[in-house]
Amino acid sequence: MNSLLKLSFPIVALLVLSVSCRKFDNDPAEITIISPLPGTVFMPGDTIQVEANLSDDDDLGTLTIKLLNQSYTPVSHQDYYALNYMDTYHLSQPYVIDDLFLESGTYFITVSVSDGSEDANEYRVIEIHELPKTREAVYFLTRPDTMNLNLVELDSLGQLVNRLTIPGDYAESAINSRYHELIVSGQYGYYNHYDLHTYSNIFSEPPYNGSGPSFLNLFFYNNLTYVSYYDGRIRAFDMNGSVKFNSAQPVYYQPGALCANSKYVFAEAFYTGQSERRLVVINNPSGVARQEYNLDAEIATILSTGENEVMIFGNKNGDGKIFSYHVVNNDADDLHTMPGITIYGALMIDADNYALATQNGLYSFQVSNNNLIPVDVNRPSYGIEYDEVNGILFSASGKEVRQYAFPSPQVMNTSMASDSVMDIRILYNK
Repeated sequence: MNSLLKLSFPIVALLVLSVSCRKFDNDPAEITIISPLPGTVFMPGDTIQVEANLSDDDDLGTLTIKLLNQSYTPVSHQDYYALNYMDTYHLSQPYVIDDLFLESGTYFITVSVSDGSEDANEYRVIEIHELPKTREAVYFLTRPDTMNLNLVELDSLGQLVNRLTIPGDYAESAINSRYHELIVSGQYGYYNHYDLHTYSNIFSEPPYNGSGPSFLNLFFYNNLTYVSYYDGRIRAFDMNGSVKFNSAQPVYYQPGALCANSKYVFAEAFYTGQSERRLVVINNPSGVARQEYNLDAEIATILSTGENEVMIFGNKNGDGKIFSYHVVNNDADDLHTMPGITIYGALMIDADNYALATQNGLYSFQVSNNNLIPVDVNRPSYGIEYDEVNGILFSASGKEVRQYAFPSPQVMNTSMASDSVMDIRILYNK
């Protein structure tokens, strides 16, 4: 018996040592990518034919194909394949770049395998060129009566086609091109999101203030729509209607015109008790106010020109006013006065040039030389929109919408709607 035990111990020890060595020898798999070739250029929507040879001293486990950016972060879907009980495999599978909004740059197509204890990764550098931006549609928001708003599309033949009737009054609107959404709000009516594929309502927030106004203005930035409320709130909604930003409360002003960038939310602040108008700067995304500046002007439009700079277009004592505001010093430069002319709105053409809609008509303003130039002052301009792809400015006056090769005063085309045009909005492919 003792001799049997003496013989058993070395055998057990040998078995344990053998198992240990086998676990230690489970090396990561070897992966050799054959296709795509290094530096191959693709575009969003393309199919990459991924070909590779894989081998392991044990089961390969699970194979994954993924697309990474330069920070090695996945930017698209991941495809998985079970390779259990296989120690060699020749991969040949299509991988579709399904994120149509990828920007131009260097990316990595990655082939990985994991058997639960060992991982192996192989990377192949590719280049992706982003899809060119194109215009998909031009919409007019028209007012057939006091109870409704129509969304009218200007088609490729220059014909106006009614796409949607929205009940309620009108305050402001925007388009989210990435998700093909129209965002529109009335002061007394609903705040709405509409799908521009089906023209169906996605999300609505009802008015809350009885017979008084509820929503005052909105501003679209980085796939969020910032909304100013009569009761002092500022909130931002994503494409599904989920709230992603809340300004700190309480406040003692009514927020009006809005603008947002990555650091701040800028808002016109009307203090009803003092009849005073200020610019309030709110930290984004915390919602905590940073500072206020007594601008003492009614703001029509705020446009961000950098994280700490905005251009402000508004009116004071019957005159149009143009300011440049600086966050760091909390001060503003009074750039230009338009005596006796009311500014209805403004938009940025580029960092130095702006278009202005006024009661006298359409103007261009160049910041670098503080130069205001009349473009078309034969009629008022109540609403403007700029097609950045084709370099066309749309200007609405009553039922008529003119198109300009801005800043040229030459009228390229004219459209006549059935009703007064409140605003113009452009849908792009991204």
